[in-house]
Amino acid sequence: MNKILLLALCLIYFTSYGQQDAISGFKEYYPIAIRPDLSVGLGNNEYEDILLEARPVVYYSLYNDLRKALNKDTITNGDAVYLSFQPQFRIYNQESKPVKTPSYKVLLGWQKIIKTNHDNFLTVALESGHYSNGQAGSAFSTEFEDSSEESIALYNSFTDDTDLAELLNRSGGNFSTNLTRLSFNYRLNTFNVDNIPQKIHSITATYQLYHDKFLGFANFGGYNPEDIDILGRHQLEIGYEYTSHLKKMRYTLSQQLNYTIGSHPSSVPYRSETSGILYPWDSDLGILVQFSIGRDDYNYRFLDNFARFKIGITWDWFTPFVVKPTKNQQLPTLPEKEL
Repeated sequence: MNKILLLALCLIYFTSYGQQDAISGFKEYYPIAIRPDLSVGLGNNEYEDILLEARPVVYYSLYNDLRKALNKDTITNGDAVYLSFQPQFRIYNQESKPVKTPSYKVLLGWQKIIKTNHDNFLTVALESGHYSNGQAGSAFSTEFEDSSEESIALYNSFTDDTDLAELLNRSGGNFSTNLTRLSFNYRLNTFNVDNIPQKIHSITATYQLYHDKFLGFANFGGYNPEDIDILGRHQLEIGYEYTSHLKKMRYTLSQQLNYTIGSHPSSVPYRSETSGILYPWDSDLGILVQFSIGRDDYNYRFLDNFARFKIGITWDWFTPFVVKPTKNQQLPTLPEKEL
């Protein structure tokens, strides 16, 4: 029943967004964003079998003039301020608790987009918030609570040769940290006669920091010192996407590489994702195919290392739209100095 309910909720989510965009024509745009997806696939860690994965990512706009700025009569930079809720769920092939230790990531974000003289886009994003799985047990024991004396003693017994994935409390272990992400994206655009990007080369580089204080100053939702020494605080990400059109369909091919600095030796530091997305109606809803290897991206299962192939549906937060060419825009008028 839990499996059917989660699947139904995810399908309703994707369908409602598609209908909202088709009916109202209203949509917020984010050049740097995590796409939601719902998928099935092959490939598991040696301890669990994954039946279904879902990331119903939502962006709540507080302010967004990105599209408006790119179509003004004057050359104008655009800004967006938003809240992003990024849950992640997995349904496992088990009789009890098929949905275990789901991820919850909540970020406050800001993005600025700049159009170059050649109608390309440069975007910077700063995001900060909380990331956890809502559990209270020790990450490596089903008998102890997190941060208890017994749990701390267990951490102290670990060495560089300990296989932590084998000890992981996969049913109720705590994972919690705050984080900040700084990203840069450059899009090289080729436009059609209607001034809509027809081909796009997109490169994104991100630095991510796990830290203890929420938004850098509040004593909320941080990590315990034992966990952060295993997780690693610093992550570097680089991604490339190519978008083009085939008849009336849009498609995207992408490669994402992540590398974590300072994690426990039993955790591989890298992750690779190779993806293809086909948008059959050249709209927001697409069909996703992805192959990943290396470090798992499901909260504290970063200790797992396996290859996985998955197929599903996804949603695009930055669908190509009409952009006014720079040659048709004027420089902003500076206010005259008072005499």
